[in-house]
Amino acid sequence: MDSVSEPPPFDALEDRILPWSQVKVICGLSRTTVWRMQKTGDFPACVQVSQNRVGWWQSELLAWKRTRTPRRLPEPRPFKPAPPGPAAVKETAERSATVPAEERMKTPAEPAAEPVTPARPGRSRRGAPSPDQIAFDFGS
Repeated sequence: MDSVSEPPPFDALEDRILPWSQVKVICGLSRTTVWRMQKTGDFPACVQVSQNRVGWWQSELLAWKRTRTPRRLPEPRPFKPAPPGPAAVKETAERSATVPAEERMKTPAEPAAEPVTPARPGRSRRGAPSPDQIAFDFGS
């Protein structure tokens, strides 16, 4: 008896030319990065399908992807602020020595209110318009 073999999968029967939209999904790179990599020979070359259209062979892309090993980035270290330098420690000690303890314990007073500068003539920030300006009240 002859044994019947199973037909090969569809991809093995025929290689397809993929458009950029599918190449982008496979490689995960930008068009510019792919172009740069093609110039250096690090990415499969494209095939001219028609006058204004290019594509990439699916088999070449999958082979490229298999050979590529992504680099793992090191784990980020938690942020630790640098300890104060000797100049900062000395400055704090000098300030503590010159200011009495009672003064250091007080909360700072409210800052003085800034003086209000008058608006330039013809302009008003809020409220009624200045005398030389037209009011557009639209029924208010």
